[in-house]
Amino acid sequence: MTKRKVIIDTDTGVDDALAIMLLAADPEVEILAVVSVFGNCTGERAADNARYVLDTCGRSDVRVYRGSDVPVAQELRLNPGIHGEDGFGNTGLRPEVSVSTEPSGVDVVLELVRQHPDEIDYLAIGPQTNLARALESEPALLQQLRSTTIVGTLGPALYRDTEPWADRRFRVSRDPNVTFDIDAAETVAAREGDVTWCGPYVTRQALVPERFFLEIAESTGFAPAELITKISADYAGFYSRSYPQPGNERVMGINDSMAVAALLRPDLITASVQRPLQTFQDPATGDRYLAGVHAVKDETRPLHRIVVDMDFDGVLEMIGEALRRPLPWR
Repeated sequence: MTKRKVIIDTDTGVDDALAIMLLAADPEVEILAVVSVFGNCTGERAADNARYVLDTCGRSDVRVYRGSDVPVAQELRLNPGIHGEDGFGNTGLRPEVSVSTEPSGVDVVLELVRQHPDEIDYLAIGPQTNLARALESEPALLQQLRSTTIVGTLGPALYRDTEPWADRRFRVSRDPNVTFDIDAAETVAAREGDVTWCGPYVTRQALVPERFFLEIAESTGFAPAELITKISADYAGFYSRSYPQPGNERVMGINDSMAVAALLRPDLITASVQRPLQTFQDPATGDRYLAGVHAVKDETRPLHRIVVDMDFDGVLEMIGEALRRPLPWR
C-alpha cells in the first residue's frame, strides 16, 4: 500500500495538537516532517509542543524541525489569550529533549519536495511564513506539491463586498493565521497550484462540546485523548465565553482538524468555490485579510479552492475514531 506523504506546518496550539493526532493515527499517512512556525505560541514552543504530541502518540519516528520564528516583514504577534503562553493551556508540558534549531525546517521542506516531486500533501495550520520563505527559493513550489491545504482566509466575500471581516463569525478572532503574516499569505495566494483554504468562515460553524473529548478520555484512558482534555481547559473556556451556548454548555473549536478532514476525506467537503484571493484592510485596526472574490473578466490571478461547508458530523466521527484507537499508532 502506498501511503499518502504529508508535511505538517504548525504553530502547535490546542487544535493543532488534535490535527497532528489525526494524521499520526492514520495508517495510510506517512508524515515526512513536522515544521514549526510562530502563531499560537513562539516558534520554539510550537516545535516542542509538536514533539510532545507525537511522543504522547508513540510516534517518536516522526521528525520535528524548527521553522520560522518571526514573520516575513511585520512585527511578531502571538495568541496567548486563546492557547496560553505555552500554546498548551499554560500546562507547562514539554518534551524530554527540545527540538534543535538545525537543520532549518524550510530547508527540509525544499529537500523533501525535491526528493518526492508531485507526491507531497502540504498542510499549513499556522501562518504561511514557512511556505513563503520556501517560495523565495523555489517559486514553483506549490506546483511541485501534490496539494496544499491551508487554515486561513475569511472565505468567499459577497459580490462587491468591501468589509468581509464584518461577518458575525469573525467578531472574536478573525483570521490570525493570515493576519499574523499577511505578506506571507499574499505570496502564497499569488501562486499557481492545487491549493485549498479552509478558514474561519467554515471552521467557526462547528463548535464542539467539551464533553465530547472528556467522555472519550474517561471511557478509554488513552493518552492522546487525555492530553487533549488536559491542554484544552482554558481553550474551551475562551470559546465558551466568546460563543455562549444554551445551558452554558462549554464548547471548543476544532479549526485545524477541519483542514485535516478536507485533506484526507474530501468527501466531507459539502461545498467549495474556486476564487482568486484579494487583500482587504480594516481601517479601524489596520489588520489586513484575504478573502475569495469573484473573478473579473480576463482574470489573471490564480484560482484557489475555498471550503464553504463541511459534513461536521462526519468530521467528529473521524476525530472520535482516531482518539478511541489504542496505541501503538504505527
